[in-house]
Amino acid sequence: MPIELSESRSRTFSGTKRRIFHLLEEMGTSGDQIWPFASQPFMRSPGPMNVGKTEEWHLGIHSMLAEVVPEERIVWRILNDGVDGHHGFYLSTEGKQTTLDYRIEAKLSETDGRLLWRRFEDQFERSIEALFDKLNRVLKR
Repeated sequence: MPIELSESRSRTFSGTKRRIFHLLEEMGTSGDQIWPFASQPFMRSPGPMNVGKTEEWHLGIHSMLAEVVPEERIVWRILNDGVDGHHGFYLSTEGKQTTLDYRIEAKLSETDGRLLWRRFEDQFERSIEALFDKLNRVLKR
């Protein structure tokens, strides 16, 4: 029986949606300024982001770009065995503040999906918080 997974982390920044979106879309490219772990690289296919063509790899997760709405969201469909779901970044503004929300929602199979999440779970919060920290530092430059 599949297990439902729904995790979310968010942080509010003093930065425009345009700037934050641009930094997110450059993750995994040679222009990446915000991925926090050089020893655990975030990689994505070269070139502009194209739904159904652009792939990403990080922390044992392999995904395909499912949706991109400039300055609003970047959503990836997870391709790992045992996982039926997606993860992504969602932007919203209130006044001069921009909130970035990272969400992962998936159904995990009893074996492959649960094992993958068990490996990824410890890194999940640490990675997102480190990403938010680095994004905050870059925005202050």
